[in-house]
Amino acid sequence: MKTTLKFSLYVWILFIPFLSACGQSGSSYKTESTADYAATEEATMATFVNQQDGTEGGTSNEPIVQGLHVIKTGNMQIQVQDLDKAKEIVLQKVKANKGFTSAANYNDYSYQKTQNITIRVASSNFENLMKELANIGFVENQSQNSQDVSEEFVDIEARLKTKKEVENRYTQLLKDAKTISEILEIEDKLRVIREEIEAKEGRLRYLKDQVSLSTINLTLTQKLENYSKPPERSFFSRLFENMGEGWDDFLMFVVGVMRLWVFWIVLAGIIFIIAKWRKARKK
Repeated sequence: MKTTLKFSLYVWILFIPFLSACGQSGSSYKTESTADYAATEEATMATFVNQQDGTEGGTSNEPIVQGLHVIKTGNMQIQVQDLDKAKEIVLQKVKANKGFTSAANYNDYSYQKTQNITIRVASSNFENLMKELANIGFVENQSQNSQDVSEEFVDIEARLKTKKEVENRYTQLLKDAKTISEILEIEDKLRVIREEIEAKEGRLRYLKDQVSLSTINLTLTQKLENYSKPPERSFFSRLFENMGEGWDDFLMFVVGVMRLWVFWIVLAGIIFIIAKWRKARKK
């Protein structure tokens, strides 16, 4: 009897690990996949926080160099004697400084002609072109603005690096996914992260364009000396004109009063009745 019990006990001891191994093999993929999938978001946040703190990644450890990424913008209003000639000189100077015009607008008024030109030029030639344009004519107004976007550059690049790492993780999980629900959920996550990546890349391209090419808003003005001015009016002409306007106002007042003839008739009737009533009361 004891021998039988010992034999049964040995069998169960050997059989239990075999059952445990079989049960774990059936759910090994789901457990590993779910754990990786759930840890992806936490890893994303941890990676980004470490990058911001400078504890992980090479980008954030580098100090932000002020002035490294600067957007330069200039505004100039210049009065010239000959607008057409001045415009040709501007185009020559822009071409010599490896720039180009991105927009132009011409206006012809009775007293002056204006030409608005938007110039894009390499940032290294921005100051030189501003000085050359100032020699074209009389500078009525001039201003320069510099915006340092170095910090935004570093921030976008760090976020892009993190988001692309997350995209790679989702892509790998998508390859390992087996159920439809897992596939749909991971694809939705991939769609969102890729939209965010495209938005960040678009913003980065815009900043790079603004930094590499500075903008100058130029306005050329030519005053016209032979334009027809309105004749100056004398004191008496203005006096007679105001008297005529006063007569017109009086006529308008009379017309307005006559438009209320029904009101005046009703008011006269009320006054007549009150006067007759008071006269009868005195008798």
